[in-house]
Amino acid sequence: MLWLKFFILSGMIAIGTLVVEAAEMEMKMVDKNCWIEVFDDTKYDDKDPHLILQGPKDYATLKDLQGKDWNNDIESVIVGPGATVRAYKERDFRGTEIVFASGQRIPKLSKLDMSNEIESMKIACEVSPPATAQTTGQGNDRTSGDVSDRTSQPGDSRSSGQSNAPASSTTTTTTTITTPTK
Repeated sequence: MLWLKFFILSGMIAIGTLVVEAAEMEMKMVDKNCWIEVFDDTKYDDKDPHLILQGPKDYATLKDLQGKDWNNDIESVIVGPGATVRAYKERDFRGTEIVFASGQRIPKLSKLDMSNEIESMKIACEVSPPATAQTTGQGNDRTSGDVSDRTSQPGDSRSSGQSNAPASSTTTTTTTITTPTK
């Protein structure tokens, strides 16, 4: 009888472990549309260092991502069609914040006063990407619909070379810049 109880208890533990493993596997599923590609040069120059960061994920610092320190070294970005990205001028999500909408392409972050200024970011995955754009700042508003200077069709190259990130054909974008008050 003792062996029977032991056998039943062992079976319950094994089934419980399988349920926990299944739940963990479910949580590790990747949204293939939730990403940002960052470039250390303008206009998505994929001949120079660039990196695809998969979401959802928070990066308190961009130091040592795939062996490179990306802090203050991003000049252009492409956001996946299922992502919203909040980028910050300081590590640990502090300082001026800029929000990139799904499908947004920024060939020159200098147009938004954020070139080589990003030190942390949060990548959130969306269910359905937004389709309209507006930029807000402290005391001055800028519309960012023309920040992206080109769109591409799936399979097109962004520069003279090919990139590994999916291409987006979205032309209307949202960028929000928030400067903290002191």
